[in-house]
This record gives sequence, structure tokens and C-alpha cells, in this order.
Amino acid sequence: MKKYIILALALLTVLSCTQFEELRNVPEVAPVSAGITVTTNTVDAGVPRPDNFTVRFINYDEKFEISTQTDASGHVSVGGLIPGRYNVTVSAEVAHSGFTYYYSGTLTNKIITADTSLDIDAAASKAGALVFKEIYFNGSTGYYFKDQFYEIYNNSDEVQYVDGLCIGTLMPATATTTIYNWIVEDGHPENYVYLGAVWQIPGSGSDYPVKPGESIIIAQGAQNHKLIKETSPVDLSKAEFETFMVNQTVNPDNPESVNMTLKIDFNVFGTQWLSSVFGCAYVIFFPDREFDNSTWVQPEGYNTKAKEFPIDCIIDGVELVNNATKIDQKRMPTTLDAGATFTGGTYSGKSVSRRIRSTKDGRNIYMDTNNSSDDFQVNEVACVRRDGVGAPSWSPAAK
Repeated sequence: MKKYIILALALLTVLSCTQFEELRNVPEVAPVSAGITVTTNTVDAGVPRPDNFTVRFINYDEKFEISTQTDASGHVSVGGLIPGRYNVTVSAEVAHSGFTYYYSGTLTNKIITADTSLDIDAAASKAGALVFKEIYFNGSTGYYFKDQFYEIYNNSDEVQYVDGLCIGTLMPATATTTIYNWIVEDGHPENYVYLGAVWQIPGSGSDYPVKPGESIIIAQGAQNHKLIKETSPVDLSKAEFETFMVNQTVNPDNPESVNMTLKIDFNVFGTQWLSSVFGCAYVIFFPDREFDNSTWVQPEGYNTKAKEFPIDCIIDGVELVNNATKIDQKRMPTTLDAGATFTGGTYSGKSVSRRIRSTKDGRNIYMDTNNSSDDFQVNEVACVRRDGVGAPSWSPAAK
């Protein structure tokens, strides 16, 4: 027995020495550096330039992040980077003439394995009055998805009318590594978003006022889903609007909720508007033209149909993906959303919502830097009108 023990110890010693020798021979990974130059070539002359920009290097593979700031000329050198694949974002904000302008720019899937120099162009956009406040898209346990909802909040200090407001989903419906090169008549596909589904709120222009600090709920189905499916976290029976599909009898129509009008239906099927539980890219906007389903655009080499709308029409946009590995598979132009947000799974009852930035006169002002990675948080349980937000006086929720 002693001989076996001595032999085992001897073998263990030899193996350990061999392993230590192998580890000692592994080449050391040296950190690298990157020089950043931020430009603002696409920004209108009347928009002021910020004093500096915040620059973030995010390596999702290594769960590594560095944040720093440029100097006044837009330059900064960043050292200590682990060689690998990075998303690099720049952001800034500046107040001018009573408005807040947000700058954002992104480089995605940038391989940095040696010292390098990078140029990033930052675009500017004016903060919108109406914003997505909470989105519940991934459904609840038991593969239940009819309780999806979208909360739109008045983040400004003036009354906003939502008559004619549209909500749409970008194509492709889910994040993908496939690159879509859209073919448009003017030859400038970068100036548009490409929508597969659009719903519009009816109204004369003054039917649906929303005061500062109030919100509206757009429900896939305006029902008390807690009574329909015990795992559902939400009661949507008092939602102001619902995306009710006509010419079907499977899903009931709530007479207290105003039916929205389906305007673009290239990606709407069946008896309800089911947006992907893996995460869509959403926009809200007031259209600059009449809707026409008889014409569409397509990406080169693919049969996918979409309707193009100018980026200038978009009030707010949010990129949703399934998890962190998809965050670089963007459909949304970075001028609308430089990042993305996610819940990390499907049918979990979780939602995403904006973080509170400040309070003013008793109402919340939510973060809106056009970067969902920063602006949004993940909630373990979806909630209608989180943070005690009010409903409009004409809403069934106010009765």
C-alpha cells in the first residue's frame, strides 16, 4: 500500500511540475491602447458642441469596461485594454435655447488587438417630449404573450397630444448577424428606418391630451391578464389603447379601450399583434405622409418587405435584444439609440423601463440620452405605470 501511495505522490509531483512549466511558458497578454477622435460632421451648424464627450469601451466577451472623457477637441487616449472585440460608444449632452441635445456615436464589433487610432462621428438629436417609459415584451411563464404592453410617457413640461401617434417595429423582427442593405429610391438608406408593422392612434388632433408626468398604455389586448393567465403580472383592462385585430373572434375587444388602426402589416399575422418575445426595435413617430401598403422597399438579396420612414420623423426609439450577446446586432440607427437593452430571457414576466433622472414639480423626468444601454433598467416584474405615474383625465384608468 505504501508503495502505491509513494508512486501516486511521485506521479502527482511530476504532473504538477509539468503543469507549472506549461503555465510558465504561456505568453503573457499585454494590454493595448486606443486613441479616440470624436467628430461631429453630421451635426447642423446651429447645434452647440459639448465641452467633452464620454467614451466607453465595452468588451462583452471578457465582461470588461473602461469609461473616460475626451478633451475639448474630442481627443483621448485609453490604455489598459484587454485585446479583443469591443463596442465603443461616445455620448454627451448640451443645453441650448431651452432644449437639451444629446450626442451619440457607436463603433460595434471593433477588434482591438494592438495599439490603434479610432475616429467616431457623433450625431446630435433633440430630446423628445414623448418617450417609451416601460416595455413588457417577453411574456410570462407558460408561453403566454398576450399581455405585452408599451407605456408612452410625457417627459416634457408641456401638454402633448397623442392623436395620430404611431408605434412601429423595425425589420428584421429579431436581432441577427445578417446585414440588410435596403434599396431606396433616393440612394440614401441611412436616412430611414424600415418598418414591418405600424399601428396608429386615431383622433382629430386634440382628443387625447397627455399632461407632463402622465402616460398612456398601448396593450396588445386590453384585458385583465392576471385573471386569464395566473402567471401574468399585469392587468391591462384600463389601457387607453389596444392593438385589436378586426375580422377575428379569438381575442375580445375591450369597449373602454380605444382601438388603434393597423397601418402597415408586412409583419403582422394571425389574431393578435405579437411582437417578438426575443426583442424588437420599436419607434414612435408622427408620420409625414399618408400610408400606402401597396408599395414597399426590400433589402438587397432578400424578400423582406418594409416601409421606409425618415429618421427625422422619429420621436423616440428603443432597441431590444434577447441578451448581451446580441447587443451588437443593431437594427436601430445609432442617432436614435446608440445601445440596446434586454431582459436576458423569454417568458419571465420581466420588463425594461427608463431610469429616473430627476424630479421637477413633483413629476419624474426620465433619462433620455438615446442610449438604451444607459437609459433603461431591467425589472423583475412588469408594472403598469411604475413610479406612481398618472393617467390622463379621459383615460378609463382615471375613472
